[in-house]
Amino acid sequence: MLHTDIAAALPEAIEWRRTLHRCPQPAWLELFATAFIAEKLTAWGYEIKMGRDIIAGQQLLPPSADELARARAQALAAGASEQFLAPAAGGHTGVVAILKGDQPGPTVGFRFDIDANETAESADPGHRPAREGFASQNPGAAHMCGHDAHAAIGLLLAKHLAARRAALRGTVKLIFQPNEENLGGAAALVASGIIDDLDYLFGGHIGLALTEIGHICLNIHDFMALSRFEITYTGRPSHAALRPDQGHNALLGSCAAIANLYAIARHGLGASRINVGYHQAGTTWNVIPDKAYFRMETRGVSNEINAYMVEKAHEIIRGAAQMYGLGLDIKPAAVAVVAESTPDLVALGEKIAAGLPSIKKIVPSAAFNASEDFTILMQHVQSRGGRALAALFGTPVGGGHHNAAFDIDEQVIANAAEFYAAMLDAIQGDRP
Repeated sequence: MLHTDIAAALPEAIEWRRTLHRCPQPAWLELFATAFIAEKLTAWGYEIKMGRDIIAGQQLLPPSADELARARAQALAAGASEQFLAPAAGGHTGVVAILKGDQPGPTVGFRFDIDANETAESADPGHRPAREGFASQNPGAAHMCGHDAHAAIGLLLAKHLAARRAALRGTVKLIFQPNEENLGGAAALVASGIIDDLDYLFGGHIGLALTEIGHICLNIHDFMALSRFEITYTGRPSHAALRPDQGHNALLGSCAAIANLYAIARHGLGASRINVGYHQAGTTWNVIPDKAYFRMETRGVSNEINAYMVEKAHEIIRGAAQMYGLGLDIKPAAVAVVAESTPDLVALGEKIAAGLPSIKKIVPSAAFNASEDFTILMQHVQSRGGRALAALFGTPVGGGHHNAAFDIDEQVIANAAEFYAAMLDAIQGDRP
């Protein structure tokens, strides 16, 4: 019955995914997705939480007024309702939908990220979204990681659960999270308190290490801890020819720091990473630059290894400021942690997956080898006595994640929704 119901609704879910794919918006600008999702969930009878009820303002790095205005215009042009845009004002995007059953039971959360990448999508006719008319309509933004499919999985699950509300035991919270790509959305949700009552939390990702449709992995390892920072050096401008001695060169300071960041000795007990992804300094040919700014991140296969990388990075950054006589501001921007799924949920999930027609193979383990802020949510729930599970759902991914030719087998939407629904049934005691 579950398999049949989910399969019958898949064509509609594919249309939801493609609608979201046409109007992608990045971190804290996901206005169209927020309104689109909230409108459907409201129609299906869910209690909706939005805006400052779910996003703690102190965790939000708001976009500029121009970015927000442009995103709002895009959302309206794509058909978003003003009713559901208003709560997201100021970049407070995302939706948490609550469905309470008529019988007592646990509070179970499911998380789906909704943000797009800041990149362009391929216009090559060999790229299916371009060929079939659902490629990105927003320049500089595209769903090249599958979050449009994640949102469609959440909506498909939501519609299925709404139709069987009378049988629901306990409470379900469907968490449509903004800003995963910049790793800030989960922390903002945690700080709001919206997930404090969860007994169980489920989340997942399509593709990555699993590129075959019907494959699933519930034993994921090597989530990498991450820290991101914005670094600003402030110096003193002067004429580059007449009195360079009077200047304090912020550009030189930032370049010295960046070069030496890559020279940090890697930790001997596990993998570590460092990257500077953006650098800006100076104004013109003949002025000693008095401002320099860059964005950097560290990663580690354990929280301790990442902490080592952060400590060494800060030593170098502060040392460069002293060397060139610069003012310094280090602003934390994002964080992710290492987390592991609760072992008994992994075992239960594998047992349930083995009985689902949509699952062709259970992959015993897989390395994530990147960072995901779902780990922040997992850690929070587990620290309060709850259980959490992260899953990978197999699909071919075209050119690869974060690639302009990224695409998926949309069958994965049904496969993931069916698994989540079956896990909820199992938790509620409807399955052996």
